[in-house]
Amino acid sequence: MNANIRWSLKKDAYMELDNDGNSGMLIDTNTANHCSCNKNAILILKKLKKGNVNISDLTREIIKENTVSKSIARKDVSDFINKLKNMKLIDEEN
Repeated sequence: MNANIRWSLKKDAYMELDNDGNSGMLIDTNTANHCSCNKNAILILKKLKKGNVNISDLTREIIKENTVSKSIARKDVSDFINKLKNMKLIDEEN
């Protein structure tokens, strides 16, 4: 994945957090497609909602919050970004 590409969450994406605030649901308000999200996904989504983040920014956030290697964190971030791309819920900001 290109480290220079920056993303932001589309306005059509809606996050519904569970009571614990560490998990929840992401819903596409146009299509009603949805996915459940763990605490790492919620962390990524919150950063994407602010906009203009790249894979390195997101990987650093995951490492800060978890005991995980950089390579594993980067793969997890990349997989989730690809899922969001397939759902058409993120915009690329080159």
